[in-house]
Amino acid sequence: MKRTALAISSALALACAPFVHAGEPAAPAAPAARPALKLPQAEVERLLEAYAMIKQNYVGATDDRTLFDGALSGMLAALDAHSRYLDKDAMRDVGRENSGQYVGIGIEVEGNRDQLRVVAATEGSPAERAGIRAGDVIVAVDNAPVAGMSNDDVARRMHGVPGTVVAIGVARRNKIETLRITRADLHNDTVHVRMAAPGLAWIRVAEFGGATAADLVAALKKLDGKDAPRGLILDLRNDPGGLVSSAVAVAGAFLRPSTVLFSARGREPGANATVTVDARYYRAPGQPDVLAGLPAWTRTVPLTVLVNGASASAAELVTGALQDQHRATVIGTRTFGKGSIQSVIPLNEDSGIKFTVARYFTPNGHEIQARGVTPDIVAAPAAAADDDMLLREADLARHLPATQPPDAGADAQREPSESTRTFGTRADKALQTAVAILTPEDKRTPTLAGLLRRWRSAALAGTAGGSVVATGAP
Repeated sequence: MKRTALAISSALALACAPFVHAGEPAAPAAPAARPALKLPQAEVERLLEAYAMIKQNYVGATDDRTLFDGALSGMLAALDAHSRYLDKDAMRDVGRENSGQYVGIGIEVEGNRDQLRVVAATEGSPAERAGIRAGDVIVAVDNAPVAGMSNDDVARRMHGVPGTVVAIGVARRNKIETLRITRADLHNDTVHVRMAAPGLAWIRVAEFGGATAADLVAALKKLDGKDAPRGLILDLRNDPGGLVSSAVAVAGAFLRPSTVLFSARGREPGANATVTVDARYYRAPGQPDVLAGLPAWTRTVPLTVLVNGASASAAELVTGALQDQHRATVIGTRTFGKGSIQSVIPLNEDSGIKFTVARYFTPNGHEIQARGVTPDIVAAPAAAADDDMLLREADLARHLPATQPPDAGADAQREPSESTRTFGTRADKALQTAVAILTPEDKRTPTLAGLLRRWRSAALAGTAGGSVVATGAP
């Protein structure tokens, strides 16, 4: 399993390090000296008193590590929705995301109404060889029902040691089939390319992992040649985000060097920085420049970006940068609104803490946190009677409030959750709108021409909120 609802951002190591010395190349950060803090004596004594009472009177045996892990977990959870204590398993997840490699069976899944549905099985993976295909519903892992289980827990049950076997229960034709699948070392395929129409490449980025930028560059180079695409559709729908460094590199594939991507603002002035298309913000020490050798057309070819309410974090950084720099037309619905950066700090060999250190702002100063990015053209999915309404950052308990007022009409409409099963189908209004925009005028149908005329007229008139509703998509 590759995709989780919450992608862990290893921002300190790969994105925040350059913030400390913005005028110098990135280098491994030295361990920060602990500031002299005056401990709140009464609160510390209260914690120790509770610990002593539990040790002496709890009905069962107690473990010191478990108790203090719980205390740390509660401390981080009290901060905001994205700060958390990282145990050994969670720290291992951070490593997997950074490397782009993992041990598993090779499937991408998404959850909806207590169902875990397969989005795709990687070509040649153990899952594909075992017969798992898109649309299958996974109900159990090693005989443990997945209903009510978090995505992280399901992923960890599927991960393991290469060569070991995991039993996957799949619901098919009103019965459950159990498939025994051998785990293997795999590459996290987060970039998928198809042709949406003649000359139009549709590039879907499922999440921003350690290998995403390299995979995108490889895909763009593969598209190069005498028949290079006349337009690109970058699909960031249902992308939960991930590594900031990966987002910088992905945006840099479409923008010229030194272009401003976003700014980060922390509590202290020294934590503020402006991030540009520069290798020090996406290249790890000792690694080659992943953007070297890109075809020149990637930074000039007409571009659209597809987003929805599940496009979050790193996906929003890329979207905001491409929109504010007038590089792309953004189509879809307002994004999730996770505009904060988390740093991961190891405490020892098998634990760490992740906490929020800054907020993100687009090049034009638009705050992403609890607001999201508003598309240029609104193309909302059709709602079915049983669809769940989509929750956004502002709906989460303990979310950081926005520091800027909301856009006019930002909360006027709530869209349903959007399944990847509709992507690429006739019901995919956002994709069809993108194809219409990128299609030459002499090849458009009357309906497409009418759509674009309305969009252009509204854009010239300066519509409220800066967006246009696409009601005439084919």
